[in-house]
Amino acid sequence: MSEENKKESWRSEYSTGDEPVEKKAGAGKPEAAKTDDAGGGVPRRDFIGAAALGAGGIATGLSFYFRKGVKNPSVEEVKGWRAEHFGGGEKVKTGHIGVGNRGGSLLRTALQVPGSMPIAVCDKQASKIKDFKKSIQDVISTRDKKKPAEVDVQTSDDYRRILDNKDVEAVFIATPHYLHGPMAIDAVEAGKHVYCEKAMAFTIGENQDIVDLVEGGAKTPEGKDIVFQVGHQRHYSPLYQKAADMIHGDRIGEVATIRAQWNQNDKISRPAPSLELERIINWRLYSEYSGGLTTEFATHQIDVANWFFGEGDHVGVAPHSVRGYGGVDWYYQDARDTHDNIHLIFTYKVPAVQRDAFGRVKKDSAGKLVYEKDPSGGIRKREVTFDYMCTMANAHVGPSELMLGRYGTIQVSLAGGEFWKEKKARQDESRIAEGTNPRRSHQKKILKSGATMAKLGGKPADQVLEENPLPHHEKHWSHFIEPIEGAYDKIETLLAVESFHKCVRLARAGNPFNEELRANARVGMNSAIAALMANIAMREDRTVYWDEFSKKPS
Repeated sequence: MSEENKKESWRSEYSTGDEPVEKKAGAGKPEAAKTDDAGGGVPRRDFIGAAALGAGGIATGLSFYFRKGVKNPSVEEVKGWRAEHFGGGEKVKTGHIGVGNRGGSLLRTALQVPGSMPIAVCDKQASKIKDFKKSIQDVISTRDKKKPAEVDVQTSDDYRRILDNKDVEAVFIATPHYLHGPMAIDAVEAGKHVYCEKAMAFTIGENQDIVDLVEGGAKTPEGKDIVFQVGHQRHYSPLYQKAADMIHGDRIGEVATIRAQWNQNDKISRPAPSLELERIINWRLYSEYSGGLTTEFATHQIDVANWFFGEGDHVGVAPHSVRGYGGVDWYYQDARDTHDNIHLIFTYKVPAVQRDAFGRVKKDSAGKLVYEKDPSGGIRKREVTFDYMCTMANAHVGPSELMLGRYGTIQVSLAGGEFWKEKKARQDESRIAEGTNPRRSHQKKILKSGATMAKLGGKPADQVLEENPLPHHEKHWSHFIEPIEGAYDKIETLLAVESFHKCVRLARAGNPFNEELRANARVGMNSAIAALMANIAMREDRTVYWDEFSKKPS
């Protein structure tokens, strides 16, 4: 196939290849949850009455009604708060390109997020389009009191028709990996806000092109800045944010190394109805369509290492080099050519911070960190490592990260987070206060993962909040709905999708959104390029360096 034909094939012939994961129906009462703040809630009848004052009923900004002490807000207060935070707009009309396993989950999540209005669905499989069109019509008709026939949902098997729809303000891209780059670039050039699943793009060049396009001033048809968010939802997870705050707050000292794994005892292939559909449905197994385990799994944890090795912001720092080993050793009976096990070592060059005699970081009069100097007078860099493994032959522990610092250790897993202190830290009076018990290593749980999620049958948040009384203390709306199936943290995808909608509204109003946009295009590029570097390292049996491809490390 010629390059031109292959490019055209990227843009028009694709399938998500995954069967949607059906939600489990269930009902129950919201679980009680401990919160840091307590205060009066809004009585149910007052909440419903106040929400009805807005043009769209209960839409965005539900946390307004959860604020401590807020009772019976007036029309002016409701409109003023919406105008201040969302530019007066409520609904965000979205198109969903690819509604397979992950794409279907994102669409179901969007239907739960207040103020989300999916109006277009694209996929190569007609049965999926039909099912999700009905789901959208059912939810929107229930939420907005419309007849299903009045809910107009565009459907297509060509994503370009979604981009041509002027009513679509933002798109979700969750297609096979090799299509991410061309589709994302087309979407930005069409003036759409984009939520692109990880890994951001299939080639190093495509990743850099997306960053150049977005950071180069891409605009909507109305002249507003483009929001480009990548599906690295850990940046929106309370669990990971807590771990990041502890690390960047020097609770464990300098991070010497991070170890991570994401093991499964699964061949990650799905039955294909015919031989000709095998490579389409199981695209993850073929290097023509996917980066394999590095892009499908490792990018999440490479992203965490980039973030945690940085000095506070979400972009963090990109790795300096990578060496890797892998192969097809367990599922060699099929035709796959992407690895079923990988073992990677990334190195990072991070600035060495000066410390006082008590091990505390030094800061100048302006509160900025003071760094050690190298012989030439520049900032001395310390090499630290990120060790990663993923095998399809054993699922013990599953996905987890272990951050080892000079004064302590943090572990994050499906169960939540835990904190240990090194012996010298427990004996050092200046660092004893960082834990809860100076006499033992294991200090405490950091945060449990999704322990307060209620299961209420997967109804949209708007409907659930109408049907259930509010608690007498503050809670985010996501605690009242069923979590997305298969999420690492029970609410992180909900929070990521909610944040995307908020960024779109801020952009629409001409307001800055960079602080809210945690997983931006550069975050996506840094993790995707690192994963692709690892594939090169394994294929060519050598150490691969970041500056072979980019002079800008972050």
